[in-house]
This record gives sequence, structure tokens and C-alpha cells, in this order.
Amino acid sequence: MANNVYVAFKGTVKLGVPFLDGYKGDPHYVISSEDPSGNEFRIVTNVKSDSSLAGAAGYNVLYVWNQYFQHPMTADLDTLAPGVATSNFPKLDYVHDKRLVDLTAMRPIPLDTKDEKNDINALLNEMLTLDMSADGIDYVYPTPTYSDNRLGWKPTKDVTVYAFGFLFEPKHDGLHETHMNQGNPKPSKGSHVKDHSNENGVFQDGAVIVEVDGKFQALFVAFQTQLVPTDNRGRPIPGQSHPILQTKG
Repeated sequence: MANNVYVAFKGTVKLGVPFLDGYKGDPHYVISSEDPSGNEFRIVTNVKSDSSLAGAAGYNVLYVWNQYFQHPMTADLDTLAPGVATSNFPKLDYVHDKRLVDLTAMRPIPLDTKDEKNDINALLNEMLTLDMSADGIDYVYPTPTYSDNRLGWKPTKDVTVYAFGFLFEPKHDGLHETHMNQGNPKPSKGSHVKDHSNENGVFQDGAVIVEVDGKFQALFVAFQTQLVPTDNRGRPIPGQSHPILQTKG
């Protein structure tokens, strides 16, 4: 299980900041939101895998975009207090909650920084109702090791974001790992695939859910290296687990 704190965040979206060609660092979309005190809270979502299979296609993340998300937990989201929740919030599990996401519907999606279409950037731009025809707003994306000058766009409607993942350390001014956080195999000796097996756990998966005009949409992201099904610790099961894309309906 991951060592930092699994949380949910509820807030108002101020800017959507897609990951565009020439940006520094890990390929993350940034959702700049506001907490109840008026401070910025950043939610980052992977638009590309950092350690997937060989070849260009191996860096494509897997996704399901549910434009009409219906789940019993939406009632709990409505009553969730704005800000960071460390308890008493719906905890997500892609594998063990069969109502949450259909793993058989997951598909790989490339990162298209040239035309900015048909990728996670474009999906989130639409979910957040960004007007990409407007001029971008200068936005400085800070990290512990560097700052990057980027462009963001404002929503055209009131957008409430519900993000699930792990708090930034040490400042707790944002969250990451808004993707499946289980099924990571232990790489074989000499493998070039990064070891994420220490992040495995159950009911600690990430996602981005937005509410616009009283309707919910959800974006679920996973990686091609992750295996299902998983055991009660979120670990692949020897002799049973397989890549998500081999999941049968």
C-alpha cells in the first residue's frame, strides 16, 4: 500500500492546464482548483505512462470516460464537505467494486501534444468545459524540483471536481495518483519497467469526477503494466492475473 495519505478532494475548478508540447517534467494534466479557504489545490492526472511496455504504444495509458456516471456514491459526494477529506468519503476500487468501472471497456489512448485532440488532455478539457478558442492564461506549475511556465483555460460553467488520490508531500496542497493503484507486478531482475508494487492496495484507487449542471462525469485511468484480478492487498494473483486489456466481458 502507498505510504502517504489517500484522500478525496471537493472543490471548484478555476483552470484546466493540459500538458502541451515543450513542457517540463512528468506528463500530467493539472486541474487548478480552490479549497474552502480560497487557496489553490492542484489535481494532477497522467496523460502518458512513465514505465509501460516496449515501443511507443506502450506509453499509452488506459482509460474509461463515463459521461453519464451513475453510482450510489454520488449522493455521498453531494453531501461531502468542500476541501480535503481523509475519512468518511467513498473509497474507490476498480477491481473489487464492480459498479464503479467496466474494466472490459478500458482502451489505450495516446498523448497528442501536436493537435491536442483525442487524448486525455482533450477529454479533460471537455469535462471541465474549457473554451480552448480563448487565449490561454499564464500559469506557473510548481513542483519540489522545478517550476514550469504553462497555459491554462477557464471553465465556461461552474464545475465541481471530486478527485481521489494521494496528497502531495510535504505541503498537502494537491493530490496525485488519480489512477488505479493496485495490480502492479514486481518487475523481474534487470527489467527496465519501474517498480510500483509498493503502491498496491485495495479501496485506494484514484479518479477524477466532475459535476456540471447537476450531472456527473468520471475519468478512470490505469496502466498497461497493471494486472487483474488482485488479492485482498491489491497484489496480482500468481497464475490468475493478466493485463487489463485481456479482461473478458
